[in-house]
Amino acid sequence: MFLKVQNLCAGYGRTEVLHDVTIEAEKGSIVTLIGSNGAGKSTFMMCLSGVLKPTSGSIEFDGQFIHNMHPEKIVAAGLSQCPEGRRVWPKMTVEENLEMGGISIKDPRVIPARLDTAFSNFPILAERKKQLAGSLSGGEQQMLAIARALMSNPKLVLLDEPSLGLAPIIVEKVVEIIKKIRDGGTSVILVEQNAFMALSIADYAYVLETGRVVLSGKGSELLKDDSVRKSYLGV
Repeated sequence: MFLKVQNLCAGYGRTEVLHDVTIEAEKGSIVTLIGSNGAGKSTFMMCLSGVLKPTSGSIEFDGQFIHNMHPEKIVAAGLSQCPEGRRVWPKMTVEENLEMGGISIKDPRVIPARLDTAFSNFPILAERKKQLAGSLSGGEQQMLAIARALMSNPKLVLLDEPSLGLAPIIVEKVVEIIKKIRDGGTSVILVEQNAFMALSIADYAYVLETGRVVLSGKGSELLKDDSVRKSYLGV
């Protein structure tokens, strides 16, 4: 299994947020986590990226255990994160933001080719490359955040609420980008409150409630599940 998370527990201080979470992802797949606010989705993502150390359990990624690694070593191992809220550097240009996404690349000669790929995948960023990131629209900033996460050419990318605050027409573009990432061979872990969007494109999905996995299955199957439809799809 490409990503194998077993019995993961994590939290902040004495407050445990995740309780024995077990999740798997195959190579070249989109795996989504859905759940309400406070379910522990972002905490889970921070554990994967090394920002938060679990109190117990294990995370195995591409054949090595990463749950005790520093974040920069996790990036070097091939895992990259696009955080919730975009978090671009507003006073840096689009191009400079992208270059920061490639900071872990050891050979600087690779950077121009990676920039070309980013601008090819996101033509609007090519048009805005000398523009300050803070002056971009919300949708453009989200595209920049995703492109920045891909600069390290990761094997697995974590997307935390990529549709948050975006107009429906921009969400459609983000969906196409996520599918393109998967089709290009990069695996995706997607955390989303837009459950319909997430389940529609997911190969496999997990429902997280109060820090526990309460349901899992193919995305298409969970779209038809009565409890999911009632709780997360408003049907």
